[in-house]
Amino acid sequence: MTQDPLYREIILDNWQNPQNFGVVKNPDIDVRQVNTTCGDKIRLTGKIENGKLVQVMFTGDGCAISKASSSLFTEQLKNMPLSKVRKLTKEDVLKNLSVSISPARHNCALLCFRALQKGLK
Repeated sequence: MTQDPLYREIILDNWQNPQNFGVVKNPDIDVRQVNTTCGDKIRLTGKIENGKLVQVMFTGDGCAISKASSSLFTEQLKNMPLSKVRKLTKEDVLKNLSVSISPARHNCALLCFRALQKGLK
């Protein structure tokens, strides 16, 4: 992955102005997840209709990586069939960031993904 300044800018923008930040009313998915390594916290809410994740939002406190990753991941998830959602991998989430991050920061980047997995159980 690249360290292009444009990609760093995308992370900063999604951290400062996250997409899908908030809470879905009357959610079908409502989970909280904590990264015990650093203390980042997330609440993920979502609405399912006709086998699709039609709305997904998050709130929480965390570092730039966790918030940017959650912003980009929730944008990717919107209107995705649950059959595809269940096939997403950690690597799919990390690709959204478009920059290399250290293994220690993977837990930050994957916080939203882990919350979703928990919510789909």
